[in-house]
Amino acid sequence: MQKFTLWFATLCLPHLAAAQAIPDTTSRGTRSFVEVGGLAASASQTPFWLRTRQYGLVPLNNPAGIVRAGTTFFKGDPTDPRRVHLKVGIEGALISSATTPAEPNAVRILLPEAYASLRLGQFELYGGRRREVFGLMDTLLTSGSYSWSGNALPIPKIQLGTRGFAPLGFTNGIVAINAFYAHGWFGKADSVQGSYLHQKALYGRVSLFKRRVNLYAGVVHNAQWAGRRNVGTLSVNGQLPNTFKDYLRVITASETPIADSTSYVEIDRLNRVGNHLGSIDFAVEILGDRSNWFLYYQHPYEDKSGVAFQNMPDGLYGVRWRNAGAVTGGFRFQQVTAEVLSTMNQSGFTTDQNGLFAGADDYFNNYQYSDGWAYRRHIIGTPFITLREDTRPDLRDLRSAYGRLTVSSNRAQVIHIGLLGGWPSGAQVRALFSFSQHFGRPILRDPRVPLAQFSGMAEASVPLRWLGGSELAATVSLDQGQWLTNNFGGWIRLRKIFARPQ
Repeated sequence: MQKFTLWFATLCLPHLAAAQAIPDTTSRGTRSFVEVGGLAASASQTPFWLRTRQYGLVPLNNPAGIVRAGTTFFKGDPTDPRRVHLKVGIEGALISSATTPAEPNAVRILLPEAYASLRLGQFELYGGRRREVFGLMDTLLTSGSYSWSGNALPIPKIQLGTRGFAPLGFTNGIVAINAFYAHGWFGKADSVQGSYLHQKALYGRVSLFKRRVNLYAGVVHNAQWAGRRNVGTLSVNGQLPNTFKDYLRVITASETPIADSTSYVEIDRLNRVGNHLGSIDFAVEILGDRSNWFLYYQHPYEDKSGVAFQNMPDGLYGVRWRNAGAVTGGFRFQQVTAEVLSTMNQSGFTTDQNGLFAGADDYFNNYQYSDGWAYRRHIIGTPFITLREDTRPDLRDLRSAYGRLTVSSNRAQVIHIGLLGGWPSGAQVRALFSFSQHFGRPILRDPRVPLAQFSGMAEASVPLRWLGGSELAATVSLDQGQWLTNNFGGWIRLRKIFARPQ
């Protein structure tokens, strides 16, 4: 939770590859898909790795049936970098599941993607919802990027930026930039109505040794701001700061006027306007003849203590190995990803209001935006920071400071392994194994922590000749431990892809 200021104006970027429901191909024509599936488990709560990082589509409770359909198409020639072309994508999902107080509707319709983008060369302007993940990390087998992981339904926004890394011509392609600037709409939430998203990023890449070694660094900055909440001490007559001057303060994370009590309350002067968070990322990529290596670190921040690295060693540490050798017959390991996530330090377990850095950052929690860093009851960032309703029912009263906030545990240690392999036929197997310990929140320690947890999944997908070519995928998942309900479940789905050239 942000307590003191960010003392620099961050710019940011999207990470190395944006995860897409439909591949972001530049081939001309239309690409569509239809998918039907169902899931069930031994407990009423859906297992962790069946529902996590699914863009908010998989319900918390089961059994559930999901029907999805989507399409993307181009207008203009996407292969010509000198001409503007249009890309449109839309995906709808019909979801039927067991009802809960949090999800009272048995049948829901969601739009995880509905966007239009104008593209010219490496640049793009788009509006709508689009599947994205931000940060330097492996997208396929990761435990989840720190601040924007693909765990929640995409937030509608307008975004201007590059598509991937754009080489700077005067450097002969040695230096490349990946950047964007966006404005979004959170819409209605339980605690605040009509708040906005401010988001920006700037990442750089330097290629060395004939592009065999690539160095990356950058920062992503997210802020939730404006909106209305219940009248009280956390707002001025229910209104949170929402003027253009406030927007400039959000962009630059600058201080609010101390003497202006007509527009700001004490928490605005203490925290700056809005709820800020993000990550400062570093990575190195080594491309060999037989294998590729990618090592990365995402450093979290929510205030100036994080920017000054006072919360070390918190962050996401990862290494990805990818098989670059010649394809041969039989099974082949394609990729291994290993990650360690720690959110234990938080600039100190307790607060020191008189110090330069306050401590007790209380990641993803905020008093004004008391739903936390979440959208439609799903954490936006790493799913190992946990909403109260996602834990075991008997742990939802976990002891914490300043009342029961939406995020019940943001101090965690995680070891995560991801494996991917396949055959020349196109059949693949994928597995994720996560070992975690959960310690609640800063300041007050619940006597029941730490709580250990294992969550794992294994998935197999096989191309079929049915319907002129389709894919069948089956996933099994297990939760075993002290933090989540012990559970075993499965998900089976059939997908048909249609491609029509222009």
